[in-house]
Amino acid sequence: MKLALENMTKSTELEDTFQDAAGNVLVGICKHSWRAVAQHLEAELLTGIFPHRSLLYVMGVLSSDKELFNKEDKASWEELLTQAFLFTYYGLILQAEGNGATVKTHLRALLETSHQWPKQREGIALTMGLAAVQHLDDVWAILEQFGRSAPIKWSLHSFSQKVRAGDLRDLAKGRGPQGPDTPYLPPTPRGQNLEDLRWKWASSTILLAYGQVASRARAHILPWVDNILSRMIFYFQYSSWDETLKQSFLTAILMLMAAISRGKGAHSYEFSQVPELLQCLMVLMEKEPQDTLCTQSRQQTLHIICSLCKLRPPLDLEKKSQLLSACFRSVFALPPLDALEKHSCLFLEPPNIEVRCLSSRALSSACCSRLGRAGCPAGSLPSPHTPGWGSVGSFLAALSTCVFAHL
Repeated sequence: MKLALENMTKSTELEDTFQDAAGNVLVGICKHSWRAVAQHLEAELLTGIFPHRSLLYVMGVLSSDKELFNKEDKASWEELLTQAFLFTYYGLILQAEGNGATVKTHLRALLETSHQWPKQREGIALTMGLAAVQHLDDVWAILEQFGRSAPIKWSLHSFSQKVRAGDLRDLAKGRGPQGPDTPYLPPTPRGQNLEDLRWKWASSTILLAYGQVASRARAHILPWVDNILSRMIFYFQYSSWDETLKQSFLTAILMLMAAISRGKGAHSYEFSQVPELLQCLMVLMEKEPQDTLCTQSRQQTLHIICSLCKLRPPLDLEKKSQLLSACFRSVFALPPLDALEKHSCLFLEPPNIEVRCLSSRALSSACCSRLGRAGCPAGSLPSPHTPGWGSVGSFLAALSTCVFAHL
């Protein structure tokens, strides 16, 4: 397989004939181990580089050969093809397109398709991100336009219930509660189905799209961070709350934080939306179940908070105290380890109890990041893996003592 992959892109006197022969070897291997071939093809496409012609040749042969797969494998291949190949290929084509109006037309049509299934939402977001590499302004304009479209306005049905009385004047003028650039939700017309599955999770697609845009923008991301964060915060606050929205929000924020960490000069920027984002994360932690630890969301949230604490401007004392209080409540309120172990035995696949230690480390890291600006000496905060701390509980007790001593 390695030899076939290498020769598929090799330039020789035979040109395309040689490359196609190497591609046919890969097709032959696929008859015996199609998943391994699919993984290699997927890895090649997900690099974000326009694919070599021989790669497209192999994909075409594999997709058109009706005898290559049985019915079950055919369904799995098509699922992989839809997510990893078509959305990626579509994004790369739009990335290479020189006409911004054409890019807008295609992205607008893509966003008007169904947002019901996870792979559809992830694929649409991936296409938007790849197109943004060369058409950042055009992608941003389409996302803004889509956010003001009728389906999104109706899907944000919790908006009207959460809006404050003081915002009614802005709403009457067609402006959202956070400024003139946020979507306005008019009264819901009779007969409008708010649970229409085609649009129910469109907000999650938008969140993932902003995350992909941030991830692909690379060196150009820093001037856009506050704008992207303001949109993420808006859709988090005013969309219907469920597990899909929560995970899309966290995934998008993680992509944004990774992009910021790669950007040169991030330490010199002041991000005005950080306090609002931290407020959202505190709300998210409070919604996490307190009787179980096996939630990926709690761990992701703590790591995001840790990263945000390193950005400028630093929080004031009141915000800092609120943040630390929310972090401590999330971890301290969990049941003892022995109770978690007994509870986990009821699962078919018991969760790893040591995740609690990971959450504690994330909490310790967040405290270090925030208290470092408050004069907390380096190395004075305890760590859950330091010799001498026999249990997570004793570590947390020591950590809380140190934290409150420096507040």
